[in-house]
Amino acid sequence: MLRQDRLIALALIIICLVAALGNWVGGVPLQRPTPTTGTSGGTANVALIPIAGVITFAGESSPLGSGTTVGAQAIMRAVRRAERDGVKAILLNINSPGGSAAASQAIYEELMRVRQKGKVKIVATMADAAASGGYYIAAAADHIVANPSTITGSIGVIVQVQNLTDLLKKVGVQTITIKSGKFKDIASAYRPITPGETDLLKAFVNQSYQQFFEAILRGRQDKITRSELEKVADGRIVIGAAALDIKLVDSLGNYYDAVEKVKELVELKTEPVIRNYLTPDWRESFQQLFSFSLDQWFPEQRLTRLTYWNKIPLALME
Repeated sequence: MLRQDRLIALALIIICLVAALGNWVGGVPLQRPTPTTGTSGGTANVALIPIAGVITFAGESSPLGSGTTVGAQAIMRAVRRAERDGVKAILLNINSPGGSAAASQAIYEELMRVRQKGKVKIVATMADAAASGGYYIAAAADHIVANPSTITGSIGVIVQVQNLTDLLKKVGVQTITIKSGKFKDIASAYRPITPGETDLLKAFVNQSYQQFFEAILRGRQDKITRSELEKVADGRIVIGAAALDIKLVDSLGNYYDAVEKVKELVELKTEPVIRNYLTPDWRESFQQLFSFSLDQWFPEQRLTRLTYWNKIPLALME
């Protein structure tokens, strides 16, 4: 009986490995997309970097399918690889409601580092949404193209605190907290927030918001003034057409219009050769296949933790 159980377990492991290898070799949309090649062929001169889903630092696609988060580390690796390969432009295809402030900021700073060297042009195209952290990243582009109905904006920072004390009293639940300092359980749902904690969180939100605001102003210098940005950087969401009117984006169009803008900025006379740089090379693919974590198999668990973390480490996602 024991031997039979071992055989069944071995069979299941083999099935999982075969499925994973099939996806690695055969192509999962976010893992191994087919590069888009222009009519000229040859080495890619435009790096396509998709940014889809909730933005976190460690988000990765599942080895057996596409995930629902995008990892800042993977994006930054892709940017570095594209720069090393000498591409003429980076095309960001953004479809994200936002996510972690730190992850969004890290991607933005990496893109600005490349942009400020002046050798690589950056164009961002917005799909369904490029809001909050998604817009944070887009602000690093030389040119932003939005669909007329894209949801964008949401420039702001939010921290929400729940107070469950009345509910817990009704069900007879008491919580005893032992802490090393008065702010250690800040934003606890088991007691009312104190005035001191409110002041601390307000300062936290204002400092984070100021970083966000200044990043947009730096990325869109000569396109929007401080006073113009102050009028619209109040957390509002807008559609692409309205975003153009208030100078948050530069033009309206789709992915192919963004490609045309790339050609214009880098003065390409032929069709660009575009490669998806978020596709890992064979070494990274092999490593991901055999070193995936439970987060990669069950990305919804990571999202649960992200929601919980929103209470203290800020998240830009509404």
